[in-house]
Amino acid sequence: MLLTGSLFLRFRGTGAASAFMFGIAFAAWTAGTVLSQRLPLAESGGRGQILAEITDLPQRDGDQWQFEAKIRHSGDFPSLVGSRIKLAWYRTETRLKPGDVRYLEVTLRAPNGVYNPGGFDAEKRALQKRWSAQGYVRMEVGHVGQRSTIDRFRDAISAQIRRQLGDVQARFVTALALGDTRLLQDADWEVLRLAGITHLIAISGFHVGMVAMAAAWLVLGLYRLWPGLALRLSRPLATAWAAMLAAVMYAAFAGFALPTVRTALMIAVLMACRLLGRHCTVTHAVALSMAVMLLWDPISILTPGFWLSFGGVLLLIAFMPSEGRTGIFRPFIRAQWVASLGLLPLTVGFFDQTTVIGPLVNLLAIPWISLVVVPLALLGCLFSGVPVIAGAFWYASAALMQILWLLLQWLQGLSWSSRVIPESGLAAVVIGLVGVCLLLMPRQIPGSRLGALLLLPMLFPKIEPIPDGQLRVAMMDVGQGTAVLVQTARHTLLYDTGAGVPGGFSRGQTTVLPALRALNIRNLDKVVVSHGDNDHAGGLAAVRDGVGIDHIEASWRALPASMPHHKCMAGQHWQWDGVQFLYLWPISHSGENDNDRSCVLLVRGAGRSLLLTGDISAAAEAQMLAHYGDWIRAEVLLVPHHGSAGSSSQAFITTLKPRIALISSGFQNRFRHPRSDVLERYRNAGVQTVNTVDTGWAELAGTPEGWIWSRRARLDDRHYWLRTAQEPSVNGY
Repeated sequence: MLLTGSLFLRFRGTGAASAFMFGIAFAAWTAGTVLSQRLPLAESGGRGQILAEITDLPQRDGDQWQFEAKIRHSGDFPSLVGSRIKLAWYRTETRLKPGDVRYLEVTLRAPNGVYNPGGFDAEKRALQKRWSAQGYVRMEVGHVGQRSTIDRFRDAISAQIRRQLGDVQARFVTALALGDTRLLQDADWEVLRLAGITHLIAISGFHVGMVAMAAAWLVLGLYRLWPGLALRLSRPLATAWAAMLAAVMYAAFAGFALPTVRTALMIAVLMACRLLGRHCTVTHAVALSMAVMLLWDPISILTPGFWLSFGGVLLLIAFMPSEGRTGIFRPFIRAQWVASLGLLPLTVGFFDQTTVIGPLVNLLAIPWISLVVVPLALLGCLFSGVPVIAGAFWYASAALMQILWLLLQWLQGLSWSSRVIPESGLAAVVIGLVGVCLLLMPRQIPGSRLGALLLLPMLFPKIEPIPDGQLRVAMMDVGQGTAVLVQTARHTLLYDTGAGVPGGFSRGQTTVLPALRALNIRNLDKVVVSHGDNDHAGGLAAVRDGVGIDHIEASWRALPASMPHHKCMAGQHWQWDGVQFLYLWPISHSGENDNDRSCVLLVRGAGRSLLLTGDISAAAEAQMLAHYGDWIRAEVLLVPHHGSAGSSSQAFITTLKPRIALISSGFQNRFRHPRSDVLERYRNAGVQTVNTVDTGWAELAGTPEGWIWSRRARLDDRHYWLRTAQEPSVNGY
């Protein structure tokens, strides 16, 4: 329909509207095609053999690998032949390299991920990467061979740099020379993000332009040495070809990252115009490169890099003064101001954070990295065949980067260096864009300074207050685990923190903290760790490092003695802002079953009731019922043990009489939670079951009128790439 409409508008002479409608139709068709190639949910979780080729730089962490592969052949997954997949390979000493072709036995699932405010959207990432499935390697059947690819060449150079410098010194050299960021740790990215220079790492567009300019200068030097070359090919044509080829080759060398592709396309357009004798401005080059990019990959419009990359260039074109300026520093400072202020709304919209010191750091970092560190790293790559010379260049590059790094680490320690901003809506970001455009206008234009007022909705978004006596409950989507946020008018409690591995992946870091920041929660009055299982307690360390915590309470032996905390015990109670909190369990610390020592917390406010149950079993449920009788009531119940077969007895459900049952579980988890018979018991009792697998973040408001759904992220956002279940028919009580 859209394609027909675009053709109709084209014949009516409205070219712009026709092109816009065609673009929407083409993007929708591309996205639909990619989604149709995903592993069907009916086949998700299946096990089989594939012949796979590794198509990226494999990421190693200890004895496990993460890598992208293309399925060349598979009798077990015929629909995925020719598709890209994302694989993990745990507990293996096998050395993986790009271009390896291996027979693997794998378990594959449809692309999925957790979905929360402020969090990473893994399913959108899978769409952008064209991953049709994700899974893990069970065993290797055989190693078939290898293919020579540009990524294999990049991996070989990267390995040489690591051998000569060591991983610590090599991490920035490999990133800046090859676009290989595998050695960079989360702490490194945090420093770069707070300093506002992530755009310079892993090869920026400016670096591509610098290489193209160097190639053009090299050709000019050759023509000066041998003027007779002009008889075979004119100097302007030769420099144009050299710049264009150098830009494309360097973009390939960097793995075709979006900023490098954008710059390479712009250079190609400008040089092509020069070769054809056509006049072409920078604006034309940007527009044409954007069109080519979207025709080649329309899904790239979903990436922050697309908007930040092209947006930055367009802002410089629009707001950099056209008249000549004396000196070098004044235009450079003006460019930093335009880029930093102009991209502020997009930065806040995508990352919920802005950096205060970024513009000042960039004044130093851009020339230091782009004109000193990067050329030395590239010279080392050019002389990689002569290890002594290459090593000297790489050592110099690493040493000079370390000088800058010491400054960045010091700046990170300044409390005012960056600001985390609560999650903003699309309307606030658009209004903010209008505001920065007004601020960048010449001072002579009346009302331009009023643009600062348009930034306020984005920088200080409205957060709905909670009246005294009422509460708000949010079940976070942490996969197979639990993390529930309970808020009153002026207090916040976190019940469990999701899974986490010391020194490794943590749901506390990747899910809980971003959600707290999106809600503008800087301090937790209390964290309750129901029991010691990793999927409940593992994320605590990351949460404690990321926000302030006034009190930590946990069940017996749930936390090490080195972490200060209090034990939860039945009968302990407190009141916040007219809302009552009471521990119902454990009655004692006896028994060896850690699950049955879970802290069970009852919350009551505004006539509403909520029961948080940890991982108690049917035996503990029976003991609670025997102790409290019919006194226990809970309109909202966190289903015990994620809906396992050993919990949620019929007597427990009948006595509590819940109306809403919250289930926190992982997509197709190996425990098969929640069990179908457990779900059937709740549904037969007329209870609405809400599973994070289907809804993502699930938030309820307890009001005198009843429980009202505030947000069910997957259902409310309705992004076409998200896996969703049928929306529950009951919206509140």
